[in-house]
Amino acid sequence: MQIRLATLDDAEIISTLNMDVQRIHAEALPHLFKPPSKETFPSLLIREWLANPNIYIYIGHLDGQAIGYIYAEARYQPETSWRYELDSVYIHHISLKPEYQAKGYGGKLIEAVKGLANEKGISLIALDVWSFNTRAKTFFQKQGFVNYKEQMWLELAK
Repeated sequence: MQIRLATLDDAEIISTLNMDVQRIHAEALPHLFKPPSKETFPSLLIREWLANPNIYIYIGHLDGQAIGYIYAEARYQPETSWRYELDSVYIHHISLKPEYQAKGYGGKLIEAVKGLANEKGISLIALDVWSFNTRAKTFFQKQGFVNYKEQMWLELAK
């Protein structure tokens, strides 16, 4: 798989590739996530993000076809009175077409983000994963990620 940084011209491709990961979330939490469409991750929004110098989207190609992407952000949090400086690369999304999953391609996209972190002198890569998504959690654990924080919610009846 060849991996490259996305350009503004790739916004439509990324929008389409997002539909697979959007579908997983919409099926699991339909009251929260909308069904996948061009409007759930519109190319105009992707173009805006790509114009941000702290956002990096890598696209994976196989035999000339885009098969997945990873969307990451370099975050710089200064020291405060209660916490030390914390720079990180945060992974917002990773998506691979289903037929290319569990074949090592997701790991290659993670490697691209590790390279970005090294290039920026950042030693922490973070992400979050929904509790229902055991497949994603297993994948991230195999990539070396460990739990460091948990979030909880309480839904009240309307």
